[in-house]
Amino acid sequence: FQPVPRRGRARCRPSSPSWPSLLDDSVRTAGSDSPILIPPLDVATKAFGEEGSGSVEDDVVEEDPDAWTLRQITFLGLDKGSSVTDEEQQANAKLDARTLSEFLMEVGACSVSMTDSDAGTDNETAIFDEFSASPEDVDEKWAIVIPDLAAGRNLWRRCDVSAHFPSSFDVASIIDAVRWTFATPGNLRYKVDEVPDLDWVTHVQESWLPIVTNSKFVLRFPWHSDDAVMKACQEFEKEKMQALLTEQFSSGIKRDGAVVDLFDSEEDEEGESYDGKGTDPNSSGREYTQIKLEGGIAFGTGEHPTTKLCLDWVRSRVEQKLNHESVETIRLVDYGAGSGVLGIAAASLVRDYNSRMRRTSGASKAISTFGIEIDADAIHIASQNAENNGVEMPNYFPALAGLDAEALSVVMKALQRKRNEGLRVIPEELSSQSHDFCVANILAGPLIALAP
Repeated sequence: FQPVPRRGRARCRPSSPSWPSLLDDSVRTAGSDSPILIPPLDVATKAFGEEGSGSVEDDVVEEDPDAWTLRQITFLGLDKGSSVTDEEQQANAKLDARTLSEFLMEVGACSVSMTDSDAGTDNETAIFDEFSASPEDVDEKWAIVIPDLAAGRNLWRRCDVSAHFPSSFDVASIIDAVRWTFATPGNLRYKVDEVPDLDWVTHVQESWLPIVTNSKFVLRFPWHSDDAVMKACQEFEKEKMQALLTEQFSSGIKRDGAVVDLFDSEEDEEGESYDGKGTDPNSSGREYTQIKLEGGIAFGTGEHPTTKLCLDWVRSRVEQKLNHESVETIRLVDYGAGSGVLGIAAASLVRDYNSRMRRTSGASKAISTFGIEIDADAIHIASQNAENNGVEMPNYFPALAGLDAEALSVVMKALQRKRNEGLRVIPEELSSQSHDFCVANILAGPLIALAP
């Protein structure tokens, strides 16, 4: 069935086969393995419109502003069902999470999701475990779970099935169709919720706060105001102070009468001294470095832990170089640049260092940083982000000679597209240079394959 909005309602038109041939069959397969009984014509037309047949391509469709607002129907506490199909199962439609989800999609649901009915209770059972390299997991457990997950068959023991329907669909008729198709008793448990009509882009942006890393990088996005950035930094400092207080009280602190001295004037156990401002020794005296990002579809928005760890590493290594008087130029490669955040972070540190030094000694350092990517969209995004941050960071495709067949195909296709005019493969003079650092926040497989 293909639901079509008409005069504020939703109705079905036949695709193939036609209505009569559909109704002559007693069962129909939903997806690939779940049998579905076809409800009588009066039930179908009640759910999907009064006119149950014929094409509407030539009809004039009147717009109803509320026709495509959404309602969510959630069916509660369903058995997960079986992923095994046989003749006996196909002969009888059974109401379970898998079969119902297929049925709801077939009758016009915009989306269907399944969640654990027992979540938060003593009966909750995890089915997505963290990987462990122990022999028990490798030999007994993961050999079974991984294929199931890949096939989408791993489900909880009891599931809630939620479906979104346009408000033009009649909820009561959808429930009747489910009851008739699956021959369910009258105590079918479900609830209906209105989905708020929100500007979802704005809604997501409001919940996406500036990201502050341990090394005092602040990643902000176009919709973040200066006040939002300042508040995020204040919250970060507050959390860090609370962690320090907890550590001091748990390990014992100096007391001088009624005065509690949180900061020992002597060096701590590791030989580092606190600065008296609640900051950890490694970030003492640092200023916040802001990076403006427009992530788009490129990886590297700062939320992933590996991005934060790489940013911390970049800061520590670049600062080491800046503190050496003999170093005049820092050379860094961001391999698998994504949004370009790591290379931009390094260039921003040198930019801010030069800005401070010009006010005092007048000395300055230089940095040469560039990105390597096989994704043309990422190259566009990284280059734009570098420009937005006022740093120089060109981005290139890798040298073609070192690519495997799949990567070579991706790059060659990208170079042939008109919208990628101006994108280049890395020049020979850059490819043959030695560099101080190479950061590569990419998957472990390619890292291992590319290791010297």
